[in-house]
Amino acid sequence: MPLKKNVFILTLFLFLGGYVLTIAQTRVSGQVIDEQGEPVPFANVLFKNTHIGTACDENGKFSLYSQKNYTTLEVSSVGFTTREIKLKGNDNTRMKIVLIMGEELAPVVIVEKPKKNLSKKENPAYPILQKIWANKHRNTLTQAKSYQYKRYETVELGLNNLDSVFLKRALQSEYQEVRNILSEKKYKQYFSMPMYLKEEVSQVYGDNEHNLQRTDVEAERTQGVVQTGFGLERFTRNFREFDVYDNSFYLLDKSFVSPLSEYGYGVYAYVLNDSIEKDNRKLYSIYFFPKQDQDLLFKGNFTVDSKTYAITSIQMYTIKEASLNFVRDLSIEKEFQWVNDTLVLPKKDYYEGDFTILTKSDEEKGMYVKKSIVYSDYLLNVPKEESFYLASVEKIKSNQFAQPETYWERLSGGDSLMTKTQNLIRRVGNNRRIKGISDALNIITSGYIPIGQYVQFGSLWESFTNNDVERNRFRFGFRSFVSNDDRFRTYLYGAYGTLDKKFKYGISAKYLLFHKPRIMIGGLYQDDYLQLGSILQRDDAQLDLRNASNFLFARGENYYLTRNKRIQGVADIGLFKSNLHITLSGTYQQMKSADPAHFSIGYHASEGGIFDKYSDANASLALTYTPKRNVYGYGVEQFYGKNIFSTFRLKYTQGFSGIRNSQFDYSRLEGMIHYPQPLWGIGILHTVVEAGKVFGEVPLPLLTPTPANQTYATSRREFNRTFQLLDYYDFVTDAYINVYAEHHFNGFLLNRLPLIKKTKWRSLLLARVAYGTLREENRGVSASNIYYNAPEKLYWEYGFGIENIGIGNFRPIRVDFIWRSSFNDLNGVSNPYFGIRFGIKPEF
Repeated sequence: MPLKKNVFILTLFLFLGGYVLTIAQTRVSGQVIDEQGEPVPFANVLFKNTHIGTACDENGKFSLYSQKNYTTLEVSSVGFTTREIKLKGNDNTRMKIVLIMGEELAPVVIVEKPKKNLSKKENPAYPILQKIWANKHRNTLTQAKSYQYKRYETVELGLNNLDSVFLKRALQSEYQEVRNILSEKKYKQYFSMPMYLKEEVSQVYGDNEHNLQRTDVEAERTQGVVQTGFGLERFTRNFREFDVYDNSFYLLDKSFVSPLSEYGYGVYAYVLNDSIEKDNRKLYSIYFFPKQDQDLLFKGNFTVDSKTYAITSIQMYTIKEASLNFVRDLSIEKEFQWVNDTLVLPKKDYYEGDFTILTKSDEEKGMYVKKSIVYSDYLLNVPKEESFYLASVEKIKSNQFAQPETYWERLSGGDSLMTKTQNLIRRVGNNRRIKGISDALNIITSGYIPIGQYVQFGSLWESFTNNDVERNRFRFGFRSFVSNDDRFRTYLYGAYGTLDKKFKYGISAKYLLFHKPRIMIGGLYQDDYLQLGSILQRDDAQLDLRNASNFLFARGENYYLTRNKRIQGVADIGLFKSNLHITLSGTYQQMKSADPAHFSIGYHASEGGIFDKYSDANASLALTYTPKRNVYGYGVEQFYGKNIFSTFRLKYTQGFSGIRNSQFDYSRLEGMIHYPQPLWGIGILHTVVEAGKVFGEVPLPLLTPTPANQTYATSRREFNRTFQLLDYYDFVTDAYINVYAEHHFNGFLLNRLPLIKKTKWRSLLLARVAYGTLREENRGVSASNIYYNAPEKLYWEYGFGIENIGIGNFRPIRVDFIWRSSFNDLNGVSNPYFGIRFGIKPEF
């Protein structure tokens, strides 16, 4: 085959080794920019009619080398017209390549999804995958005894798909100036508007031998609108770092199967595209596609080194058919770097999410999140003293890691994209209408309306409820609030019932005494009606004033309320990044029935007589451990990002008589375990086990009734820890063990049914089991009109559910179909054996 140029290679073999001198080669480098001089990140650069190529970095810069001679360079990027550049000689460096935006974007298909799923023996990609799995443990930081590196993270959030009409109305007189900053082409119809930018530089130190890690924040700054409700930071924390070699990872509150999973071949289709040469290394390029378009999977490609089988880059993104709500597009890119000849470690992570409310249409206005993490300055196997890793600096105030502007200018190196983003944020940050969008989001997600600078009114979502004792209940409340990271917080509310015509109220306050270790002290006073038949275990550290007795819609009668006057003091110590809590609390409470005509809590006292009103004083010690929970915030109230973590809780309570007429000496021991388990590709299983025992003679409110839910809604309790087909106090125990299990398939089953998969429904299975006993001495002291009945022969509920019901991109509805076992119902009309329950929970 004729060549365009003659290639002469002179090879000289020496006695001690072979050295190759190549006199024919092609070397190119430079930058790809657009018509305004802005970099075009991640553009594709390759020698024409070959697979030898590379991708530009985020600044549009590239470098490409081959031992062969080539005369033409091909440069392309989505949204731009592909260019062919004639090369001059063998050395073409410092090139400036300008791409012109195309008027019409033609789809460019690199590799198509295979029409037939190949067997493992037929697919040439499978042996490569096997090599990746076998060698993945060699391509992580765990290979080093110790490590340290620099980490630079930027997070940007804003609005997108904004047309010029919207911008003119929102910005008014500032429109033209902002329009000039955007520097968009005149014919462009849609624009993006950044509202929030956070940058953080940190140094990470680790010791693998002792499993220790320390992170020191060097610099941090935040620009843009301030969020007090759902929180921009909380939203962006849905994009957590993950290891691509893991079998699954957690994003947007969902478990995704990794394209590099050892189980991936069952759900992904793989195509070995070809091999390419980069930096004198041979790389395999493999594309992957979801076998079922609606599954929580990605489409994309990765490159892998042919010798070490280390991943050198991966790009993956969701497709519109994927069963994700509020998500129009989600893309992830990871780039790796050679730290030495055998070890490849992360160089850059890039996450981008495009979110809408109603549809996934390209025309709908939405919100975007961009998160970038750059890793640099790796230093391996230079260990430090163990005490060093335990002495990390905790953040305790907002400007603690502030740096001068010169620091950030030096860090960005004059990045024009970053400069434009900052200019836009400064310009629109004080715009009244843009701030109005932010304020509306705050109110919707927090339920509180600001009143001045220090107080908020709410929560709006508890303003109106009803029950049989109060009928219509109206509630209003306030909280102190300056920012999410306030060191002091207080809540106050009042409530009034139209039937009982009585006023109830509560107030709580808490203060962060120390940051390290985190020590919080607080207290509350509450005089209100409580439904103790739906509450089994409390977390005293929350100082919760919410009322579990009130609902808009419920079945049966709900007279079984206790008028509870409660004073409580709490001290909470948070350790290990607030994942271990030690909580000490003391409580004094007076209890009586809210409606004695329908509900009696009478008690036969040992000295004779029946008490319908009595007092209790107790102290408790609780340990709560939540390993790997994503905790952030440095105020008295911390926040939790979405991730999978287990919960272990143990609590001991001791009751005392003789304190302000308290009447009961008793002990209570309680425990709870919640264990979520992703099952590769078929969803996530949540299992909760809770158990407890009361020692001593106590009246009804101090026993442990099996938690019931008489509403038509799924439980609002953590992990749905109630029984839907029980009435309050159907079961009363002093020793119990309850098990709750829910498996969410995330569309795995229904996505495979030809007609039903178009609905995008998701299925779930549920089962709940209760077992308990009640000692005769506690039966004997009761003077209540509640007949004590314990589930000694097991009580269970089971069923299935359909979730993700709705239209377009908004699918918040869940419907459960539940059956129960039979039991001897002693307290009124027998409960139905079957029920349908509804829930509303917007989620991804």
